[in-house]
Amino acid sequence: MSDDHNKIADKLAKMLKTKHRHEGVDIVTKGKAIEVAVSPEDMRTSVGQLKRSRASKKYMAVPSAMVKEAKKLLEDTGIGVMTPSGKIRKRSRKKRK
Repeated sequence: MSDDHNKIADKLAKMLKTKHRHEGVDIVTKGKAIEVAVSPEDMRTSVGQLKRSRASKKYMAVPSAMVKEAKKLLEDTGIGVMTPSGKIRKRSRKKRK
């Protein structure tokens, strides 16, 4: 993991009063899973990790410069997008069966 990745994950975990996990999904709270991605390659691997998560709300945290790209990638997946400060840019929703 890069320093940027760890900084963002630690900041979000502190804000949500939980811990940054180094295995699997980066941040897990009751009913919410957040994966941090700092590059386009990270975004693609993060989608797979979030899809495997059982949390009802799933978010990908990306740098502000990558929000547009993340929104396009996550279209119709039910996965939301948030900035490193925790501001939600695309809401998470439960995927319909």
